[in-house]
Amino acid sequence: MQIIDGQLPKEKLWRTLVILTPDEPLGRAWQLARSLAHANEGQLIVGIYIRDLNPAAQTAAQRCAESIREAEPDADDIFILIITAPNFDKALARFVGTAAVDLLVTHIDGPIAYNLNRLSCAVAALRGDNASMVGDDGENALKHIIVPTSGGPNTAHALTFLLPLTPKVKVTAVYIAPDYLENEAALGYARLRQLMQYVDGAGKIDTEVVTAPSVTQGITDYARERGDLVIIGASQESSIDKILFGDIPAAVVRQSHKPVVIVRQSRSRLGPWWDNLAWRLRQYLPRLDIKDRTEAYTRIRRSARPDLDFYMLISLATIIAALGLIISSPAVVIGAMLVAPLMSPMVGTGLAVVLGDTRFIRLSLGAVGRGVVLSILVGAAAGLLSLNQPATPELLARTQPTLIDLAIALFSGLAGAYALARSDAAGALPGVAIAAALVPPLATVGISLTTGRYGEAVGAMLLFTANFVAISSATALMFLMLGFRPTTPHKSRRAVQARSGQVAIISLALVTALILGFTYELAQEQTRETRIHEVVEEKLAEVANATLDEPPMTTFENGLLTLDITARSTRPLPYQVVADLQTAIGATLRDEGILESVALTLTVIEVTELDPEVPPTLTPTPSPTLTYTPGPTPTPTTTPTLTPSPQPSPTETATMRSTETPTTVPTETATAVPSATPTAVPQTAVITYPFGTNLRTGPGLETAVLAVLPVDTVVILLDGVVTADGFAWQEVVVNGQTGWLSAAFLQSP
Repeated sequence: MQIIDGQLPKEKLWRTLVILTPDEPLGRAWQLARSLAHANEGQLIVGIYIRDLNPAAQTAAQRCAESIREAEPDADDIFILIITAPNFDKALARFVGTAAVDLLVTHIDGPIAYNLNRLSCAVAALRGDNASMVGDDGENALKHIIVPTSGGPNTAHALTFLLPLTPKVKVTAVYIAPDYLENEAALGYARLRQLMQYVDGAGKIDTEVVTAPSVTQGITDYARERGDLVIIGASQESSIDKILFGDIPAAVVRQSHKPVVIVRQSRSRLGPWWDNLAWRLRQYLPRLDIKDRTEAYTRIRRSARPDLDFYMLISLATIIAALGLIISSPAVVIGAMLVAPLMSPMVGTGLAVVLGDTRFIRLSLGAVGRGVVLSILVGAAAGLLSLNQPATPELLARTQPTLIDLAIALFSGLAGAYALARSDAAGALPGVAIAAALVPPLATVGISLTTGRYGEAVGAMLLFTANFVAISSATALMFLMLGFRPTTPHKSRRAVQARSGQVAIISLALVTALILGFTYELAQEQTRETRIHEVVEEKLAEVANATLDEPPMTTFENGLLTLDITARSTRPLPYQVVADLQTAIGATLRDEGILESVALTLTVIEVTELDPEVPPTLTPTPSPTLTYTPGPTPTPTTTPTLTPSPQPSPTETATMRSTETPTTVPTETATAVPSATPTAVPQTAVITYPFGTNLRTGPGLETAVLAVLPVDTVVILLDGVVTADGFAWQEVVVNGQTGWLSAAFLQSP
């Protein structure tokens, strides 16, 4: 569109555009456009279109422009342009976007042919009026506008920009109820109430339900008797509905005796289907009336303003939260959440974005920023109490944000906005404050900075940032649902609303991406921890025949994994078994690419495995008195005495025989009996293990248990010593039973 004369206004207010030809009479189209621009505190752009750039056409356009200026000598909101274009349809579509036109008022009966489907702005197409322009006080001035409606979105849009006219012009919303349908009148009243609540027209726009034989006849008869102009929303019916029931706006245009304006709302970039869906959803949203919205705005803006109470509560809440984090007390941390007042300015930020109120946005963001700085400083001071101390679980829980934390913040923001907007739901705010953890992450940032844990400080700050962005975005969405929005004349505010909404969406997407990356790293770390746990449990059973008592404590520094393992075993584990366990765990983790080196400490809890079905054969003596079991006592034998042969008595009668063989008459056997070797005393030992030990049928941990021998039991050692299952086994005899014990538990007396 080429502008030959005139220029567009620099200030972008709510703009109405009307296109005229130099010789076209000015009637209701001009009058409606002029009234709407003035009532909505906007701007009227008059485009005088000439097809050819010849002197005669330009002169006629200049005369038309002068006549408009003479009729409106004091109007500073009317901007007259002389325009031309080789392709009017395409040029008009571009011009509407360039000039930021909100409503195009066209005279369809005029000489210009419009292709309204190309236009993205709202359109008011007038038919049936060729009267010349009259002043506001003339006999043809607009006095009563009839708006037939069934509660559709196009009619609602028309009523929105007609609302400022109501002090001077009467506007009546009419529902036509066919007299052949039962309960149609009740439905009409319900739809009119809903529509008035949506456009905030209660008390400003009149409503009436009229019964008639048909909708078209009811509209035309009512307008002929009472109205100056009929404004009707464009049909939303499908093609099949139009075939079956007819196109009501088209029928009204054909039969009406008064000028008819067909209004179509502006089209979104997502298409008409999105507009229809959004309209249907709005009918089910908990919308507030204008009185409640005004009270909520006043209440939220007052609470979002930082004052002495705000700073005191922030400081106290941070101290409470920091102490709760240091001593790892969830109850104390929850108490700090209840005291913190940061939720109010965050909710105020969401409301300011919806209203497009730049000053309110600066006020709310300033309160949040000052609260954040103060909380971090107080948390850093409290961190002096935890120097050289490990991070507590409560503190670490605020350093690892996840998508679940983001979801909690979103729903907390929705709940907080709803509770603050409705005074009867304000009792839910304490629960919202607990769910939306704001001060504890900031206290964690301060403590972590003081103690030198900068990575944890970054994680805690990311958690707070995610909470802030999610809460602000969610509150903005809830306020939109409740009906908060800039008024039609405040076009600059709607522009601020659009830009702020884009910033909120981009910020939410960025935070979500950061948390996704953080969550991915956390998931990898958890997977590694899980695998380490599995390997430790597997190797304990395989190498040491023990079970894991609790998950191992892991410390990873400078490429070295240190494991603190607590295991349960039925036998003590010697050093070599622990060394083999460390080697096996390290080899497995190294082969899987998890770690290069492992160091471990092992704590063994020895347990006695008892089977209720197989009770022990010997009940241990509970007395700690040292008891010796006597060994076999050697039987004393008398050393046999060799009895010498009696010396021959020298009698006179006895003479020695020639053989001279002495005859020995022994009292016992004359043969000498050698002396018997004394039986050796058996070697004994004492059980030293304080919990007693098992006497087994054979060497090895898999053999059956004969008895449980308490500490200080004396056993007789036999010659058998066998190595099995990493232990040296000693064959012993105790109380007449032969069995095997671990040599490590025996000590010679």
